[in-house]
Amino acid sequence: GILQLARRSASGYGQESPKHGAQDASMVLHRQSLPTTRVPLLFALSMARPAVRRQRLVSAAMAAPAREGYASPFLSGKGNDDFVVRNDRNDVRVLQCPTPPVLRQGIAETAGLPHICVAGESNAGKSSLINHLLKKKLAKASSVAGKTRSVDLMLVNERLVLADLPGLPSRDHQVERLWRSTWEPLVASYVRECEPLRAMLYAHDIRWKVTPLVRSFLQDVQASGLPVVLVLTKDDRIADEADDRPSEARRRLKLTQAVRRSLDFRGLHFHYSTESSLPSSRRGRRQLLSLIEDLIGEPGGREECRRLLEARAAKKQGRAEQD
Repeated sequence: GILQLARRSASGYGQESPKHGAQDASMVLHRQSLPTTRVPLLFALSMARPAVRRQRLVSAAMAAPAREGYASPFLSGKGNDDFVVRNDRNDVRVLQCPTPPVLRQGIAETAGLPHICVAGESNAGKSSLINHLLKKKLAKASSVAGKTRSVDLMLVNERLVLADLPGLPSRDHQVERLWRSTWEPLVASYVRECEPLRAMLYAHDIRWKVTPLVRSFLQDVQASGLPVVLVLTKDDRIADEADDRPSEARRRLKLTQAVRRSLDFRGLHFHYSTESSLPSSRRGRRQLLSLIEDLIGEPGGREECRRLLEARAAKKQGRAEQD
């Protein structure tokens, strides 16, 4: 196999290929001086050993499970005043996992770090949400369905793995066959096998009706024990379609209730816009990043995160009823 390194920079791309040699099962990378590197890997389990010494995506100390009584500074944030995701200069490396063997290897190498995954229908704003959160153009935002064709593990500042999942088929049924045959099993494998996965952010265009496929998908995810946070994207479009502020608020409430009712969703939801010039967009980013900090700071796993989200949802519902 050949390991291709693609550097994203203003000047273009650089590639590097190792020489063939004895077989090695570990996925390893050069540490790049640039803050962002996209790394497509093919059949990582049978990759040739490179002629030069390489480093793993995550160091062995970070990848190893934490010892009992040991609080990792990467997980707790102790000794580091910085946020997990910064406002600029985020160091992000992307590992593309298009097949189950590569995905299992990626999960193994990042097992010592918390994971948060992002899912959603094609063209619902999933990739734009990731790019806006990280302040980088990493995820493939496009009007063409099916741009994300693998589970992309994004190592953020060596403290968090943000996983970009392939998009569900949109209502025009594009890439539905690929979803059923390849991507859905890959996503199910990731949700089932990734123990450090804390929660799923599900991006849904607030103006869209919920399809049976989306409803079934989220029911299966929640039944697996993975908590879901509903992110209602493209919230700024409501203002564009409303005549004034009161009608905008009424329409937002009506659409939100329709989505939650159709999904039978009782959890926590956020309104989100990637239009950074809007105060609501900046506020939404801060709120969502704050929630991610809280989720990955939980000492336990999915069950503790589920309790945290239920408490937040109940508190938010209580405030709404008072208003």
